[in-house]
Amino acid sequence: MTVQSIKQKNDLYLEKMELTDKFVTLHEKLRNELSLASLCISKAKTTHGISLFSVNSFDTHDLEPSIRIEVDDGVFKVIKEDEEEKTKDEEKESKETKNSGEAEDVDDSEVKKSPFAGQFRPFGVLESTAAKDARKIYKSAIQTILDLVSTQQSILAKSRELTAK
Repeated sequence: MTVQSIKQKNDLYLEKMELTDKFVTLHEKLRNELSLASLCISKAKTTHGISLFSVNSFDTHDLEPSIRIEVDDGVFKVIKEDEEEKTKDEEKESKETKNSGEAEDVDDSEVKKSPFAGQFRPFGVLESTAAKDARKIYKSAIQTILDLVSTQQSILAKSRELTAK
């Protein structure tokens, strides 16, 4: 081994250690966020009363995804709502151009979805502050999870580089 290859390996080990430190920090942040969200949910249950949470009063709406995730070269990202709508519009346009020769029955009177459509609302539409806080914390926890997974992918890539050399 040359001095250059030893220096490269040391640099790779250092980068891997920094990524591992970042991973541990993100993991601790996620644990704290989930703990806080759990506390907020407990607080909301206490404020609403436990009797509301029987099997019969459970929200039975069909669940729909509230966020979408995109993977780009090992980096995980949340797709923003406006980007999601653009992709849906592009898909719709491609279907229209594909079916341009056929008569298509398009239903333009789609019902406008409420901002709560497809979202699980165990505390009802008028949520308490604690329930709203829990929802916000869970949304930020999703971003933390994505950062955690991206960091984990980077660590695995560095490990592969180290074993390849």
